[in-house]
Amino acid sequence: MNTKAAYVKSQGQTRKHHCHWPGCQRQVPPAMWGCRAHWYSLPIDLRSAIWRTYSPGQEVSGTPGRAYVDAARAVQEWIAKNHPQPPQQGTLL
Repeated sequence: MNTKAAYVKSQGQTRKHHCHWPGCQRQVPPAMWGCRAHWYSLPIDLRSAIWRTYSPGQEVSGTPGRAYVDAARAVQEWIAKNHPQPPQQGTLL
């Protein structure tokens, strides 16, 4: 197993951190992008971009690299396009 995978798997729930899928409140370790169901809902190219650009410890320092931020933004754009969220009750359209 490579060292990045070993690092991520060894990280526990050190603080409140939820899945990055919009609306998902499932708690995941800060070293993980999201819950298993939502992670595997992403296309492989987007998962690969997140994984390739993730640097172990960025969740501790709070300083992800520019490439990771760009990959995370691409994921959110894909989710918005392919899995639009219904308006919340009480919001004006």
